[in-house]
Amino acid sequence: MDSLSSLPNRILLLDTMESYFHRPGGKAALLFVDTDNFKYINDTLGHKSGDILIRQASERLQSVMREGDMLSRLGGDEFVVFIKDVEDRAEVLNLAESILRSFRRSFLIGESNLYISVSIGISFYPEDGETTEEILMNADVAMYRAKEEGKNTFVVYDKSMHMLFNERMNIEKHLRSAMNNNEFELHYQPQVEIKTGLITGFEALIRWNSPVLGFVSPLSFIKIAEDSRLIIYIGEWVLREASAFMKSMNDRTGLPYKISVNISIIQLLQDDFVDIVLDSLEESGLAPNCLELEITESIFMESFENTVSKLEFLKSRGIRIALDDFGTGYSSLSYLQQLPISTLKMDKIFIDSLADQVYSQSFVQTIIILGHKMGLEVVAEGVEDADQLAFLKEADCDKVQGYLISRPVPQRGVIELLEPQRRHGPGYSQ
Repeated sequence: MDSLSSLPNRILLLDTMESYFHRPGGKAALLFVDTDNFKYINDTLGHKSGDILIRQASERLQSVMREGDMLSRLGGDEFVVFIKDVEDRAEVLNLAESILRSFRRSFLIGESNLYISVSIGISFYPEDGETTEEILMNADVAMYRAKEEGKNTFVVYDKSMHMLFNERMNIEKHLRSAMNNNEFELHYQPQVEIKTGLITGFEALIRWNSPVLGFVSPLSFIKIAEDSRLIIYIGEWVLREASAFMKSMNDRTGLPYKISVNISIIQLLQDDFVDIVLDSLEESGLAPNCLELEITESIFMESFENTVSKLEFLKSRGIRIALDDFGTGYSSLSYLQQLPISTLKMDKIFIDSLADQVYSQSFVQTIIILGHKMGLEVVAEGVEDADQLAFLKEADCDKVQGYLISRPVPQRGVIELLEPQRRHGPGYSQ
């Protein structure tokens, strides 16, 4: 038995499945249940709280099991339900629904009420595999798909998922060696101050050209890096590399260009995150007000108190904090006032629809007014044509970035972009 949850452990589960699969004509189902965001609980509240949550989650799951269902704990925050003698798929899907519903009630951990959802992958025997290993693996693959579909849902295994899962595993395998092999490169997209038309800073964007996989889109590998926690090491490299490069540009031009670096929730929750940021500045010699950390709205919802206190401290040291993709997430005005931010970055989705949707124009104007009333700088992302720029200028937006100005460029491209500005000298406005 598993000592923490008092449930059957992996060995008991595998033995039970093996015995059942040796019987002729049996039909079974497997539900692979994985809690969503469990690592954040461990990281923010500590392992003791994590253990309490595992015990409470076990009890919650047991409360919806039917007679004959076997609930076991695989390890970590992974549970498996093995159902023998399945006559109708609907009964399995109904159980999955019951599990999801049962997790809508909060868990009381110490003095905190926590809401934890689960993602469930389902496989059927013998349709989805004839061995214990295949049935478990395919339920796991379906569970990953449930995570990708936004969590708090269940997904039934389908053969087409395997190709995507294998692709994901392949990317993760090569990602692990990419850091050691110096396969990453930073490109830089300029931000321009609308009033002066001058570049005032850049956003650092990671690029990965794998010798085996070729160019891998950040949309593919960043999520995998977060799930595997490789983002901690990749993110630290980006921070150090970008700070050092921008210091070299500021020394070269004599002007205080700013560098914006995207930060993942996984990085932010590390105990040494603040130290890593301060070390990057100290090593590079970059002035604190030339570094901006870009945080998405969802980060604050994952672990508000823990993240806000770290960012408040960094802001007190002169580092700028930008709220990225503003308007696409939670956008609660009550929490917006509590955030230690310096900049609002409007998502490209609103800029794209400026031309033909009046409500988009009103929304953009409202964001700019709101930002300015709160003493924030407002930056529009994804500006691609002159009409968008003209509207943003009229609406008093502070800065823009996008293909109209420049695509992200490698280091030598930054030098070429900044060369014409050197003659402006004192006329430069930060």
